[in-house]
Amino acid sequence: MSDPSATASPPSEAASLGRRSLLGLSAGSLLPSWAMAEPLLPALIPDDVLRDYRRFLAGRDPAAVTDYGGPLSRRDVVEVVLIHQALARQDKALKLAMAPMPTSQRLHAELRAGHAACSATSYWRQDFPQPDGLLFSDPVLLDGEFEVGLYTTPGNARALAARSLADVRQLRVLSNNTWRVDWQTLQALGVAQLQHVASWNLMPRMLQQDRADLLLAPFQPTPDMAMLVEGVRLMPVPGLKVAMRGTRHFLVSATHAQGPRLRDQLNAGLAQLRQQGLVRRAYEQSGFFNAKVADWLRL
Repeated sequence: MSDPSATASPPSEAASLGRRSLLGLSAGSLLPSWAMAEPLLPALIPDDVLRDYRRFLAGRDPAAVTDYGGPLSRRDVVEVVLIHQALARQDKALKLAMAPMPTSQRLHAELRAGHAACSATSYWRQDFPQPDGLLFSDPVLLDGEFEVGLYTTPGNARALAARSLADVRQLRVLSNNTWRVDWQTLQALGVAQLQHVASWNLMPRMLQQDRADLLLAPFQPTPDMAMLVEGVRLMPVPGLKVAMRGTRHFLVSATHAQGPRLRDQLNAGLAQLRQQGLVRRAYEQSGFFNAKVADWLRL
């Protein structure tokens, strides 16, 4: 599952990194002033997340962020903040520079090859049955914590009228069969009309064109939890939510020289953040842990 995205790849922050041709990094990029003092480790991030993360920070040091909310906040954006904060609490010498990746497959390949140190956002552990070349942080989202909405267009009266699992089973649902947890969850729910779509950006347009009814997406921090993707407004089916089984982790390269050290320091920093309640605060203020859906039926 991907969060809303619609942008060309932004310029990279990793001006001091090697292997620019492989990672697609721009040699002329400018780093924020707070990141200039230390050597930087490349952390890989989806293009659209990097765009919104930069806008969310607005030049701030991520380690100093205390309010994780706002119109540009979302789950994966605050995860980028959390990985910076975890490392800052444990080992200030481990500083990250964001390197944008166009696809998850490319991101995974670069980490396995040791061309980057870690991911800047979390991934399902179940998506890596053969984790060769990868290490995993301790979970940032525990089993059962990941709840999502069934999103549709405002004009789809049939989808918006769904009130039970039986109703959902009658609807046409979009997903990507490489998103292992999403696909398996929908299959386990008994969704018969499940359609594979290769690109997240295509899915909202397919809903708008009445070629499908629903897709899974995280709840948003907007007042009505609606989202805008590729110019298409989507809103959650009221009263229903889906529980995703599994844990999510930051990926760390086992073949990068700093990988094992980074994983250990990251785990220690994440433990501090969780003990201080900051991991939960970040997910709550981003709208991902959403009090508005606490009483909704969990499918």
